[in-house]
Amino acid sequence: MIRNVIFDIGMVLADFRYRDYMRDLGFPEETVELFVERVVLNELWDELDLSIRPYDDIISDMKARVPGYEKESELFFDHLVDIAAPYPYAYGWLKELKDRGYGVYLLSNYPDRVYTMHEKEKFDFAKLADGKIISGYEKIAKPDPAIYRLLLSRYGLDASECVFMDDRKENVAAAIDCGIRSFVFHDYDSARSQLESFLSPSEEE
Repeated sequence: MIRNVIFDIGMVLADFRYRDYMRDLGFPEETVELFVERVVLNELWDELDLSIRPYDDIISDMKARVPGYEKESELFFDHLVDIAAPYPYAYGWLKELKDRGYGVYLLSNYPDRVYTMHEKEKFDFAKLADGKIISGYEKIAKPDPAIYRLLLSRYGLDASECVFMDDRKENVAAAIDCGIRSFVFHDYDSARSQLESFLSPSEEE
């Protein structure tokens, strides 16, 4: 019987809109792609998610990856509040689940400072959560099994009573290894249908 639904945040409840974000800042396309390769989609962003080293030190290393783009780097890192935006369905989906009696939890790889900013200014859905585990706060990240076990232990959850969705296959596989029923999120409509297939037996009991 499923009692709890666990959500990843980025690309599940919120758009990590880094390309459009840079376009909004006025970056030409070649600069957008340079920053995607050298700043966003690399091991330094993974390190930022863990937040073990000081935030400012990691940002300095990221800026060093794009020499000659000092102005663009300042713009990029000074306006990170706008790099993510909640999907229109996020708040309503979580509220519906809570109204139906399910626990709702967040489990996300996210830099601590950036998540704090986004929760305060962007993520209205976060206040609906019964609990959250954010990698930057805990210094562990998916798919490390420890982060799933931490969520279960901190909130007293039974893995067999939880279902988890994430846009990355390796994170879903790790959750399954921890005994949590899980699936890969592709889009809202298909995810909603998949989730209901997990929830419907509990509602018949």
